[in-house]
Amino acid sequence: MDNHYDKYTLRGLLASASLLGFYLVVASLLGGFNFAVENFVQLWYWMIPLVVGFGVQIGMFFYVKDAMHAKAAGQAAASTGVSATSMVACCAHHIADIAPFLGITALGLFLTKYQSTFLLIGVLSNILGITYMYSMIDTKFTKQKMKIIFYSLLGLSIIIVLASYWYTSSSSPVPVNGAAFQTITSGSTDPGSAQVDLTPESALNGQLKADFAINTHSVDLSQYDLVKITTLEYGGKKINPVSAPALQGHHTSGTLIFNVDQNLNKFKITITGIPNVQERVFEWG
Repeated sequence: MDNHYDKYTLRGLLASASLLGFYLVVASLLGGFNFAVENFVQLWYWMIPLVVGFGVQIGMFFYVKDAMHAKAAGQAAASTGVSATSMVACCAHHIADIAPFLGITALGLFLTKYQSTFLLIGVLSNILGITYMYSMIDTKFTKQKMKIIFYSLLGLSIIIVLASYWYTSSSSPVPVNGAAFQTITSGSTDPGSAQVDLTPESALNGQLKADFAINTHSVDLSQYDLVKITTLEYGGKKINPVSAPALQGHHTSGTLIFNVDQNLNKFKITITGIPNVQERVFEWG
């Protein structure tokens, strides 16, 4: 590679490393180093584009700044904040751990719910930043064409983000046997230990399926057998699931499956002992 470009490549690599380091420090403070690593691996398809895109953008920024236009600094600075915030948003559910002391419980829940939207904003911001930097360089594309491309991408990004926000906001339990069930109570879910979410999916062909998710940073989930500690109650009957995800790490999601012998208009699912909570009760009907 031409030595003229080596320093910009190096700066881009350092920028990527700095963003990754920032994430690891913040995530480790919130949930421990193991959580930070596990979270990165789990969300690699968001994390890698964020880290790489940020580094490319910063490398281009220094090239443009040195060779062309200093006004590119504003775009790079804005994207720096977006990328960093987006990476930290991936562990935002831990804000709920300290929220009661800060009075920002609602903020913690908001960041957790819209985690994917925040990460999407970060990736799109990097794409826009790279496009903007490229428009500062003399290429075969005219400035007018680059302006059209940039604003087209900006408009498309806004549409994608709004669609992501709408999809997340409108997500709700799917009707079971034609009845729209809503959660009456979710029991004790103590955000300082483990947050459990359960959503009925369908009851077809003699099976009730429910989406299950648990997030924690201080509990060894591998000690619990979800099949043994979960029960479904309906029509005077009480049964265990025939299938359930194996609990491990700090985050587990999957589907609970129960064999049922009738249509369900009212039912209750109870999970016990995670962690040492007597009962987490979910009722529909």
